[in-house]
Parts: sequence; C-alpha cells; structure tokens
Amino acid sequence: MKYNTIYNDPTPRSRVSNAWSYWDDGFTNEELQKIIDYCESEGTHRGTIFSGNQEETERVRKSNVKFHSRNDSTAWIFDRLNFIIQATNERFYNFDLNGYESFQYTTYNADEQGEYNWHMDMCLNHMPDNMYETRKLSMTLQLNDDYEGGEFQINNGDEAGAVTPEMKKGRALFFPSFMCHRVKPVTKGIRRSIVVWVVGPKFI
Repeated sequence: MKYNTIYNDPTPRSRVSNAWSYWDDGFTNEELQKIIDYCESEGTHRGTIFSGNQEETERVRKSNVKFHSRNDSTAWIFDRLNFIIQATNERFYNFDLNGYESFQYTTYNADEQGEYNWHMDMCLNHMPDNMYETRKLSMTLQLNDDYEGGEFQINNGDEAGAVTPEMKKGRALFFPSFMCHRVKPVTKGIRRSIVVWVVGPKFI
C-alpha cells in the first residue's frame, strides 16, 4: 500500500488550496470487482441534491446511487476503508473526526452523459445553526477504469484554477469537504465509485 499528497509533507497545513491527497493499492482488482458485483446486485436509485427538487437535481447531477451500511457482506469493505481513512487523516489533515455510517455506491452512465456539476459536500447553505456535526473529510474510491470522460476536478471555486487529479482504478482520493469539486460528463461506458463523507464537530 502507498499514499501520497501534493505537499510531499506529512505536516497538517492550515492552507487548504488544492489540499487533496490519495491512497493507492488499498484494494486489489479482484476486490474492486467484488465490490461492484455486490453493489450492482443491491440495485441503485436516482441521485438527488439537498433541495430535493427534481428539475434542479437534473441540472446539477445525473447519477445513480445507493447507500450501504455495515453488514456481513460489507464488513470487510468498512474495515479496509477505516484503516485507509484513519491513516490518511492522521498524516495529512489531523481533523477531529467521529466516523461515518455508510458509503455511497455511485454510477455515472454515458447514455445520459452522467455528471455532477460543481458542488461542496459540506453543504454550508443547508446546515442548521445548532447542527453539531458536519461532513469534514471526503473520500472517493475509483472502482473501474473502462469508461471515458468523467474526469474528477477540484478547486476553490475558480474555474481557471481547476485541478484534475488522476483517478486511476483503485485510487482513494481525499479532500476537505468544503472544497468545490465536480465529475465531468461521462462520454463512454459507466464510471463506478464509492464515496464516503467522514463527519466531525463543525469547523470553528
């Protein structure tokens, strides 16, 4: 297993510009396919956004998803993710985290140019003042590479400054949940991934 960051430096930074990191080889190709087979057998439904408005959702997001909790079939996935998440946070972010309850299996299909336009996982506009926990660290695990398009981009909201990390098969990409990011339209095949949002006390 190996992991790296654009900083090449294990010291947590207060500066968050392009503060993404990644972990490679956390899962074998056989294990990635096992995850796909299980998630596909469980089915998916249409992805939504916080407003719940279908018309607005279709302008922003075209994807199918399903949340998976820990059970006898997924326990090994959670155990592996827990190790990768904890190690990455301790080395690069040092966020105060309380964990996560589920992972989201997500597919983007070229038949509808599946995409997810610019957004933040932290959803600042939808956080009640009395909410104690919020999403703090986001992770996306790339399950396949037999598709075209669907590039993942991340930045601080400046289109000209968008960074496109290489999302090779098996790579787990991490970034603070308040950073803007998107998945560009898939032009061939189906893009498959797992997404995790790790929560903790709100940033001060």
